[in-house]
Amino acid sequence: MKYKFRFYKKEYYNAMIELARKSYEWEVPAVPVSRVEFANTVNKYFNDSHSAWEKTVGCYFEDDNMVACTWNEACYDGENMLMFDSKERAQDEELLLEMIKHVKTYGAGIREDGKTREVTLLVPQWNHVLQKLLEKKDFGIIEWKENINVLKFEEEPFEAKLPEGYTFADGTQIPAVYLAMVHRHYFGYGAGTAAEYADVAFEKMRQEKHYNPKLELCVLDTEKRPVAFANIWYDEAMEYCELEPLAVCWWERRKGIATALMHELSNRVKEMYPSCKGMEGGDQTFYTSIGYEKIAEIDKYHWEAEIIISWEQESADKKYSELI
Repeated sequence: MKYKFRFYKKEYYNAMIELARKSYEWEVPAVPVSRVEFANTVNKYFNDSHSAWEKTVGCYFEDDNMVACTWNEACYDGENMLMFDSKERAQDEELLLEMIKHVKTYGAGIREDGKTREVTLLVPQWNHVLQKLLEKKDFGIIEWKENINVLKFEEEPFEAKLPEGYTFADGTQIPAVYLAMVHRHYFGYGAGTAAEYADVAFEKMRQEKHYNPKLELCVLDTEKRPVAFANIWYDEAMEYCELEPLAVCWWERRKGIATALMHELSNRVKEMYPSCKGMEGGDQTFYTSIGYEKIAEIDKYHWEAEIIISWEQESADKKYSELI
């Protein structure tokens, strides 16, 4: 192969970010910058998976330049994406076959039964070369797609109305533990790694290159306690800024707080970055209910195989290499 393979190392992180940045030139990426930086911090702490990329991600070099890599959200569940430095590289059959092999082996997830290996691969709809290769390698497209939704900016500012006595505070005014508290009560997790280390995770998130404290907003109630927060990521390569994450404490829902948060952040982004055209958000009904529109779909392809441990008699006649 004309490319040099290497397992991921921490010194490749900036090159990984650059692959994410480059993808904005030809697509609405499945792996945006925000997703990489959030996975590198919050996901690694919440999943206690600090070395997941070193064990699962394959990097491909031309000379000394990283030109492609497999990618996951710093976990071992088998959901993968592929990143490239150009649209042309993303259609290189030789490279794609090697990357498919890597995700079916080192990148695969293992179910609780200890036997089933599985891979779910997110694939942009324009990449017909990759789609055909996946079909040859026994991947099947699944019904569920990942929708990319955007709130497009208008010339007039959005109304950002909070309940009486509630206020906004940005990342220069609040500690990271406030984000951790809101996040726990929104997503509903109790004692464990996530609950104990969420404040450290969000403090690490604040150290990422594209983090902007002015675009991290927390909502404080009448007693100045945190009840909601949201964070925006932006790079000049992006057409749209990116929301990741958004959380509202369960007892504060249905008060318009999340809408106010996104409207206030939208107004701040518009003022700071006039070329930004909108805000990318989540794929839930809430977003479409306040004006988000779908701008792209990412297909999902799935592969799985049952692998029997070598000392079991059932494995004696299995030719597992044929699965790859």
